[in-house]
Amino acid sequence: MSTQSSTQRSVAAPLSPYSGTWDKERAAHLLRRTLYGPLLEEIKTAEKAGLQATVDLLLKDVAIPSPPVKYRNDYDEYVQLGTTWVDKNYRGNNQYRSQSLKGWYYNNIVRSDRTNIQERMGFFWLNYFAIFGELTDHRAMYQQLKLYQDLAVGNLRTMLQRITVLPRMLFCLDGHTNDRRNPNENYARELMELFTLGKGPAVGPGDYTNYTEQDVAALARALTGWRNKDFLYSDSNTPVESYFDATAHDTGTKQLSNRLGNKVIQNGGANEYKEVIDILLSYKASAINFCKRLYRYFVYYDIDEEVMTHVIHPLADTLMANNYEIKPVLRQLLTSEHFYRETYRGAIIKNPHDFLGSILRPFREFDHETKVLNLQRRYELGDQYSNYCRDLNLEFLEPPTIAGWKAYYDSPQYYRHWISPALMQSRDKIAVGLLLDEDYHIKSDRIDINYYGYVKSLTAPGDIDKLIAESILIFLPRPLVSSQISYLKGKLSRGLDTKGWDRLIDQYLANPGVKDYARPVDDRLRDFFKALFGLAEFQLH
Repeated sequence: MSTQSSTQRSVAAPLSPYSGTWDKERAAHLLRRTLYGPLLEEIKTAEKAGLQATVDLLLKDVAIPSPPVKYRNDYDEYVQLGTTWVDKNYRGNNQYRSQSLKGWYYNNIVRSDRTNIQERMGFFWLNYFAIFGELTDHRAMYQQLKLYQDLAVGNLRTMLQRITVLPRMLFCLDGHTNDRRNPNENYARELMELFTLGKGPAVGPGDYTNYTEQDVAALARALTGWRNKDFLYSDSNTPVESYFDATAHDTGTKQLSNRLGNKVIQNGGANEYKEVIDILLSYKASAINFCKRLYRYFVYYDIDEEVMTHVIHPLADTLMANNYEIKPVLRQLLTSEHFYRETYRGAIIKNPHDFLGSILRPFREFDHETKVLNLQRRYELGDQYSNYCRDLNLEFLEPPTIAGWKAYYDSPQYYRHWISPALMQSRDKIAVGLLLDEDYHIKSDRIDINYYGYVKSLTAPGDIDKLIAESILIFLPRPLVSSQISYLKGKLSRGLDTKGWDRLIDQYLANPGVKDYARPVDDRLRDFFKALFGLAEFQLH
């Protein structure tokens, strides 16, 4: 896999608006970083619309997907087929809910009916608030995912307020046991270290530059009193909710350290946690910490002094000036000269979601297969996608630690955590088995790539060189050298000259579904995409 040194990337361009040429290559770069695999149609539309209009479309508020449903008849006599279970108790046979939730989530990733950043931001939040642990409930998991969809590009202050008293977070970091008689410091510590200020270098015993152990203890007291209703796998109609128990709350004053301005928190009862969040967000360190994590997710992991000065600090200023609204920050980043530097194209190793989406979405897998699959098979297929990602070390609702996945914080490996010799073998096996082999099945149903629809969507499929060029644009972040292009061309042509290929494609498009015309083209395309997805460049975006 080709790499570029951090020295080459270390000179950061100022965070000024992009003023260079806007073409299909830069449009594709933007869409690769904000969607799970762009369609050719989306790239063309973005090129024509321009940068600002495309970013407006990506950041536009959209309706969240309908909730997951019961997808087969032989499960759960208390929930009707095709209706949701997210607000239903656990009276019936409910083991399907895990598969339903996973299938729903991954079907949302691969759907190709809207050009929006919502799903990409969903995983950002899954990593940012890396909730994990054995105590869970599928309804609580859905509630967490719905929050990330609701506030995908919303307000960080609102997100922190809601996540602090979210039932699944209360379970994860023991907030539901935080009591005035025995304060639990777990959430207070992570709230400062991971979710807001950032720890900073230790400068003394219990002093981490941005906060101290005194602040951990004080904030733990301020956060006492929140409890979860007894909903966990309940067969009663207990809702998945948290509530405030005033008898468990510490009503005393909480003295913060000099790192937090020696502020004093008075008893605020059920709203005291909001004052805690307001205090933490009043410091630029919180905005900087958030923007660094946003940068590592969308641009690159290497944040040196130049990037801090010219990129992170301006983004943090924008975040604070807009009362922690996230849209202005993303707009500033995604329309900046810095984001479109050539050195950042293909600089990120795809995580398993990117890998999966970059194969499936450009072929409109969801649109195509949903027309031929019933509800059960659609959900089972989405669940299979979840299994693939789990095999690639990404169990999306069970991050390894509260810090999230190592790819976004663990130096010096960072994105390289997504690959290893064994994981590369798994990626190759999945790519081949997923869409390229004739014998890929799900529960005895044949699942096959819609090569005909893909070819028909291309600008000039009868021109073999243009077909290859557009496929590279769609699936790869960088141009290829001539020897690689010749290799790919050989997989398609199999000795055919230009006129022979053009004639083959004309017959193919004029006779949809006719095996005698489809087989010669589909076989060539299958070999072509095996070769394309086998390139090191395909692992990058």
